[in-house]
Amino acid sequence: MASYLAQEIQLAKQHEKILSRRLVLLQQMESHLRDKDAEQAWHTQEADAAHKRNVSLLNDIEAAAKNLQSREHLLLHPEIVNLETHPIRTSPYSTIGTTLMLGRQT
Repeated sequence: MASYLAQEIQLAKQHEKILSRRLVLLQQMESHLRDKDAEQAWHTQEADAAHKRNVSLLNDIEAAAKNLQSREHLLLHPEIVNLETHPIRTSPYSTIGTTLMLGRQT
């Protein structure tokens, strides 16, 4: 009978150790889950902020493109501007251009 009592005491001590270890593990798991939830919330906030920045940048780019398209007819091609400012030097037919500009006919 004494051996059963000793076994019961030993089992009770093991049970207490197991329960205390279980409690520690549960607390660690809860802490880990809180940290994971906080990290996920932070990532979600960062993703939302990045999305808003991207939408804003896209809108700015689209507005700039529309602005450039609306001004496109006002801007001349660089070759035309070059011809207007330096007609003789840039023209491959400089003699024809010179005679036409001077009013002579060949």
